[in-house]
Parts: sequence; C-alpha cells; structure tokens
Amino acid sequence: MVRKLAAAALALVFFGPAMGLIGIGVLMNPAAAYCANLTGSVNLGAIPESLTVTTVRGETFTLNRQQLTHAATIIGVGSGIDGVGRAGIKIALMAALTESTLRMLSNTGAYPESANYPHDGNGSDHDSLGLFQMRPQSGWGTVADLMNPTYQAQAFYGGNTGPNYPSPRGLLDIPGWQQMDPGQAAQAVEVSAFPDRYRNYGPVADTILATLTTSGAGASGAVSSSRVVFPLPAGTWVTSSPYGVRVHPITGERKLHAGTDFSASDGTPILAVADGTVTVAGASGGYGNLIVIEHTIDGQTVATAYAHMWDRGVHVNVGERVQAGQHIGDVGSSGLSTGPHLHFEVRPSGTRSPAVDAAAWLTAHQAADLPAATTDSRARGCQGTGLYANTGIAPPPKNPDGSWPAESCSLPDPTQPRRRGACVTPRTATIIRQIEAMNVGHNGIACWDPHAWNPTSDHPKGKACDIVFGSLGHFPEGADKANGDRLAEWLVANADVWGVNYVIWGGRVWSSARASQGWRTYTGGGIYDVTSPTGGHHDHIHLSQR
Repeated sequence: MVRKLAAAALALVFFGPAMGLIGIGVLMNPAAAYCANLTGSVNLGAIPESLTVTTVRGETFTLNRQQLTHAATIIGVGSGIDGVGRAGIKIALMAALTESTLRMLSNTGAYPESANYPHDGNGSDHDSLGLFQMRPQSGWGTVADLMNPTYQAQAFYGGNTGPNYPSPRGLLDIPGWQQMDPGQAAQAVEVSAFPDRYRNYGPVADTILATLTTSGAGASGAVSSSRVVFPLPAGTWVTSSPYGVRVHPITGERKLHAGTDFSASDGTPILAVADGTVTVAGASGGYGNLIVIEHTIDGQTVATAYAHMWDRGVHVNVGERVQAGQHIGDVGSSGLSTGPHLHFEVRPSGTRSPAVDAAAWLTAHQAADLPAATTDSRARGCQGTGLYANTGIAPPPKNPDGSWPAESCSLPDPTQPRRRGACVTPRTATIIRQIEAMNVGHNGIACWDPHAWNPTSDHPKGKACDIVFGSLGHFPEGADKANGDRLAEWLVANADVWGVNYVIWGGRVWSSARASQGWRTYTGGGIYDVTSPTGGHHDHIHLSQR
C-alpha cells in the first residue's frame, strides 16, 4: 500500500472527471454544495445607457453605461454576501465613485475630482488600480486580480469569505461599521489621506441604487420568458444529490440542501434555463463562483442559481441579458465542493425567497423528467445507524443462516475503470456505491491492486479499498480529519449490515473478529512504516470486506 496507493489514487483523480459516470455510480468525489443563504437586500434591473447625478457639493456629471455596469457589479456582489445589505452596497459605491468615478483606473492618484483620469486600463503601472484604487503591494491582490471588477468588489466587502481575508480588512471586517456615517465607513476601508471626501458621493450612490435596483422581489425590466431548458447538455450529467435535508459532506452539519446537484465532467457547459438578467457573477462564499439570473416566467419573478464554477468558468457579467440555452459558464468545483458538478437552485419569487425542489420545478416546466425529492431523500444520508440516514441503496445480501456468501473478484473496479485487470467483489462494489452516495468528503478511492510486496493483502482479491482524506503523504487536519473519523465510525457501527471485515484509520485498527476489543493500536504487521502518514493509515482509510 505504501508504494502503490499514491499511484492508484492519482490515477483515479486523473481519470474520474474525463470518464464521467461509469458502472455503479459516481466514481469521482461525490457532488456536494454548501447551501448558504442566497438572500440579497436588492435586486438588479436593467442598466440604462447613461445616468446624470449630483454630489453633495452640487457637482453634476453623467455616468455612462460602462460606469453603470461597474456599479451593477458592486451591487450584485454585495447582494450575494450575507451581512452587506443595501447600506453596505451604498458605502462601496461611495468609495468607488470617490476613488475612480466607477472606472477601472490604472494610474496613480487619479481621483474623480480631476479631469485627467484615463479610460478603463490594464493596470500596467502596477500601482493603485481599479474601481477602489487598491494596491498590489499593500496585499489587496495581484495586478490581474485587481483589474477584475468582481474581485475588487469582493475585496472591498471583505469578511471571512473575502479573497484578502484577514488583511487588508474589508468593510465586513470593520467593527461597528453599520453604526458609522457611510463616508466614515468608506474611509475605514480605503484609509485615504482625504477622509472627508467620500461623503460627497452619498447622493450619487443613492441615485444609482434607486435607478439600478428595486426593493422588492423581482427585477425592474426583467426579461419575460416562456421557454425553460435544462441547465446542462443532454447526456452529460447525472443527479447526485437532491434537494432536501442532508448531512453536509464537508462541514458535517445536518441542514437543508437548497439545490439539486448534477454531477458532470469538469468544463461541461452550463446553460441559462430561461431568458433573464444576470444579477450575480462571481465568488460567493461556500457557493464558490456563482451565477444568479432573474427571469419573469409565466408572469412570475424567478431566480435561478448556478454554483461551483472555477474562476475562469464564469462567462457572463452582472447586468447582462441572457437567453434560454445560452452558454453562461462551465462546470467546476469551487467553494465548499468535493468534486465537479453543478449545484442548481430555483427561487420562485426572486433571490430573497426560499428555494424549492429544482428537479420538480424543471419537470413541471417540461425541461426534464426527474423525480421530486422524496421523504427519504430529504433525510439524505446513509443506510444504517449513527450519523447517516437512508440513501435507498440496499446492503449486500446474506445467506439464509446469516453467513456471508463466498464471492470472487468478478466485477470491474469502478474506481479504476481504465486499469487492466482491476476487479472487485460484489460486496465491495456495493459499499463503494454506498460511500459515494453518503457524500463523505473524501478525496479519492482506489480498490484493486496487485500488492506484490504483500501477497496476503485483500487488495488483489478485490475485497479492499483505500479512501483518501486530505492529501496522500500528509497528516489530515480540520474537515479532512473529521470526515475520515466519521466514515470510520460509521463503517464500524454498520459492519454487520455492510459486510465490513476490518478498518484501519488514524494509526488504529478495528476488526469484526475482535469487535469486543474496539479500536486497537495499528502496528503495521512488519510491512508498513506506522510513523508515516500513509504507513500509519492517517491519510486514508483501509477498508476490507468479508
């Protein structure tokens, strides 16, 4: 195992996304999503070609569509971050208006009071950049980061999901910012030599918010659509985690999974389900990179959300109008996600409303023929006792007398579909499927291996699997360690149901033959270096079946 596990697991990680779904189920890391709140305090509407505004000092000027699009980005990003609200968005607009007049500036010290500011630039001077005039050398991000309006907005808002957390601090990191004057709050983030100048743009920020947003559910000027399509191309996906209460695969919390997860290969095109207007397009906490679109469907405002794309997997901008079936992004695995998939949500009364079962909604709108979430799937988990509930997967059958029937290595190993000669027993195939359905947050499974250096191993018999948590060769920490602990305890608690023979994890071993002794110190049997992460089975669970 010490010499072969790494190669087997790496092969699994390499082949999984390309091969998609084969054999008995999802072969790569199971789809998962962090179901954070999508609630925003504002909803974006149409972006006008221009807008004339007036400052506190009575200065009147006109913002063009490009500047208003940058404003829409600031609004859209803020509305997708818990705790920002309309007040926080106003402060961000005041800061960006003061620093750049909502332009992606690339020069040093060009304030909107000067008529000599450039057009949107590329940041080639490497100094104060973008909407908020952030500096790479101050830790706000790279030049490429800071020339991205969405990134700059995220950095300004900050918080523990911000790209610059914990320093430099953003608005959410300022204690008591809600009680400050908006200009003071903007100054607390920007730390300018001219602290009073932000107040001048308070009325301008109010005008922008009044023009680009509505206070209630729905979007001003929302695109009406009667056509609904499925969010992924036909034949590229499989449902991997339905709507409903489940145990989160990363945090371990039992909570509502507000969307439906569709496993698909990395890079699979994501499609807008209906005509609409993009209100969010960028990073959003546990959702990873998120797109939210507001539609008017059959006279009703509907928000749809598409989560977990890679940074380069978002192909639309806030304020952009899209059509049903338009390629808006690519499947990825960002945020709190354990593998490539699309987390798709539907909120029938806009982003502030509760989510509904997306599978049932797509079926009702003739975009799919999917089963609605059942009582069992809403109590999603794993067959047996302890942490998990019922996944609906039947445990392996026993003989009438309660014994386990003899089995051979007769089925292709689903964890290594391209490896010649790789096979598993039917019981092993069944428990692999169960572990995948449990969404336990593992980082790969590899089963069959010749194990020439250890001929007594269960791996060449197709009865053993190694389940990786964290990175091979490293002692797991945090969620990886907790996820491994939970799965190991579940395997022991349900050993008689699922045919578990023994489990090795974290320097300990449990066996059905000595179940009364519980977990024992693992010695390695004279073959493995028990002081190493792999030899001591700290970075992976070894599971052997009867």
